[in-house]
Amino acid sequence: MTMLESIKKIINDYILELDKGIVIESEVMYGENKLEYALSTDEYMASVSILSDYTYDFYAVEIESERTFMVKTKQFVSFDELITELKKDISGFSD
Repeated sequence: MTMLESIKKIINDYILELDKGIVIESEVMYGENKLEYALSTDEYMASVSILSDYTYDFYAVEIESERTFMVKTKQFVSFDELITELKKDISGFSD
């Protein structure tokens, strides 16, 4: 299993585990280079991009007002740091 496939499984399992009404609108893997998600709840939409070099983008907006409330781009040095940040952002997005 590649690194991005592992992240995909972790994201999907975590969203189910959270049980906060997060819907995976789309999920696209570009070979072994990039994984992208579009997530939504009743009030919010988020875009998540993860590159194979541990670069991570998270962008979230309120649907009705189109107000951006979270924008983040980071590059991590380890898989575990990336997963920790990803889970924190997904959980925060759904609150």
